[in-house]
Amino acid sequence: MVQISKNSNFNGITPKNLMDATYEAVENFQIRAFFEAKDEILETGKFSEEEFYELLDAMIDAETERKLVLDSLIGKEPLFLEEIAETLKDFPAENVIRDIIYLKEQGYIEEHIEIKTKTVIKKIKGEEKEVEEKEYFYRYQVKDIPDDFIEHFFEPVSIVFDSEVCCQCGWCSSICPVNAISVTADTLEINDEICIKCGLCYSVCPRSFSIEQVGKSINKLDKSLNFSEKINGYINTYSASTTKDDIKEVRQDGGIVTSLLEYLLKDKLVDAIVAVQHSEEKWKPEPVIVDDLKDLYKTGGTKYANASTLAIIDKAKEYNNIAVVGTPCMMNAIEKGNLFSSGVPFFKNIKYKIGLFCMESFPYEGVLGLIKEQFEQDFNKVTKMDISSGKFIIYLDKGEDLNVPLKDVKSYARHNCHFCEDLTADYADISVGSIGSGSGWSSVITRNKKGEELFKGASKAGLIESKNLKDVKPGQPLLERIAGIKRKNCKSIELKKEKERSDNNN
Repeated sequence: MVQISKNSNFNGITPKNLMDATYEAVENFQIRAFFEAKDEILETGKFSEEEFYELLDAMIDAETERKLVLDSLIGKEPLFLEEIAETLKDFPAENVIRDIIYLKEQGYIEEHIEIKTKTVIKKIKGEEKEVEEKEYFYRYQVKDIPDDFIEHFFEPVSIVFDSEVCCQCGWCSSICPVNAISVTADTLEINDEICIKCGLCYSVCPRSFSIEQVGKSINKLDKSLNFSEKINGYINTYSASTTKDDIKEVRQDGGIVTSLLEYLLKDKLVDAIVAVQHSEEKWKPEPVIVDDLKDLYKTGGTKYANASTLAIIDKAKEYNNIAVVGTPCMMNAIEKGNLFSSGVPFFKNIKYKIGLFCMESFPYEGVLGLIKEQFEQDFNKVTKMDISSGKFIIYLDKGEDLNVPLKDVKSYARHNCHFCEDLTADYADISVGSIGSGSGWSSVITRNKKGEELFKGASKAGLIESKNLKDVKPGQPLLERIAGIKRKNCKSIELKKEKERSDNNN
């Protein structure tokens, strides 16, 4: 028999309505698949029995809430997410916003997009010109649901990989309760014999469906945040540089990420950090868990080849608190894991998320190819790579540097990076990159109170010096402009089922 949840979010719901919604919720395919595979999940050892039931209960609560939200919206006109959250007072606004997007993916809600064009004055190459800008407005409404409606089934993330939009972050591999998924920087494989078809991997994948509207709407609810359509919500923006000579020797720009990590480890705010370091193959990064300060500097500097950093998150469960450093797609993945499908984190020990600005990354072979073909150099002689002022730059062991226009290396980048709209890691606690700051400095965005306290703590400890990003040149205007370009040029994702892909190939 279904037990009525003690979740405080249901205090305003009548027992009958709650019971009816819960009975509907337990018919959800994800919940059934997860529950029926209990023995296989516990045998794998990724989740303890206590964690299994905690996750299962949270999944049931989240799905129950979605059924109640859905019932409350039947017959209503299309509304903005914030309007819906304001209307449904029985649940936290953040929950309602996330519920609407998930209900859309489940097939119950349709999204109405209205596009308005306005004329604005912009300075282009020193001249003021009139240009047209498009504004997008998103409203949501319950569909006319037939009696024989079947809730959408979430396929395993092989559909994302086969559609050539997978970012190889590795999050699905860590999340999978039966270890059916294996991810590397170039591959994704699912063992169909042990996959339980629970769809959790699809729910948390940053490329399965977008949470951009969720992030924007939730940020707008927080009046303590500044908001930008280009870089999303934030508390402050800085231009900063490390004060430590040892870090200056290994840094890419301002050495801020390494400084923040040293502060976290030294002050025991975390037990370990998850990042990347160079592997035995030069310029090929590998994910690593660092729990000793003496190994931290190996993670310094930018690695332009991609790595599946989140694939080792489940290996860090032995630590009470960890910090994760990653690209925007990785921060997106962790956020989706916090939102869906249960509304509780799969890994509660992730205390800090440090995001890296990223326009695009390269496959390892792409890095080697551009060094050889664009610069005609042996990659073993390259000591550093950088992107600055529209140029891709390499530094050689003899002390000289060479550069080519950034447009000449675009063809070496990963195709799947073109489906990402996020330059500045919207879902991190603190975001760091070079755009907007001068040489030897990094631009920093504190996204929330936790990120602001981390930055101020490292500054107070004497590890960082900083200025307001709005007070430096080219500063925040350049950062927002480039972030806007990435959002504008982002390609839409269309996931194709196996038969559709086969038909297109014939």
